Amino acid sequence: MIWCREMKRLVLAILLACAITPLAAAQSPTGAWSFKTDELSDTCTMSGDMVIKETGKNQYSCTFKALQSCRLRELKTIHTDQSCVATQVDKKLTITSKLERVTKVDPFWLTAGMEKRYAPDNFVVTINPRGDEMSGMFESMGEAPVTFRRRQELVS
Repeated sequence: MIWCREMKRLVLAILLACAITPLAAAQSPTGAWSFKTDELSDTCTMSGDMVIKETGKNQYSCTFKALQSCRLRELKTIHTDQSCVATQVDKKLTITSKLERVTKVDPFWLTAGMEKRYAPDNFVVTINPRGDEMSGMFESMGEAPVTFRRRQELVS
């Protein structure tokens, strides 16, 4: 009888551990993401794709391509390559970026000096319990809500 009770406790402990482990793993920001902001006050939006890699406990490095698209400005689009570091505290992720290069500007004649004028794109987001979405704020020369969605990796 005592042996049966102990076995039930063991089985329950194993089931609980199995249930908790995927949830914790799902809340890791490691992987490929797409992001998009709401419209900033200057009628521009930011969007792009980011890859996040773990470098230590709650520490990450990342790279991303960003596109700034504007509706009512002479400057229509800016394409950039950026690198970043991120720190995770609980479900909150703080991403601090560095501009690597401006890859394309429309109209092209506004390209000159853009690398000196462009402010890196930073984010403070919270990962959801499923680990497939992060939402929070985009912070650069302006601020706007941003949503990250985990990209599905193709397996060959």
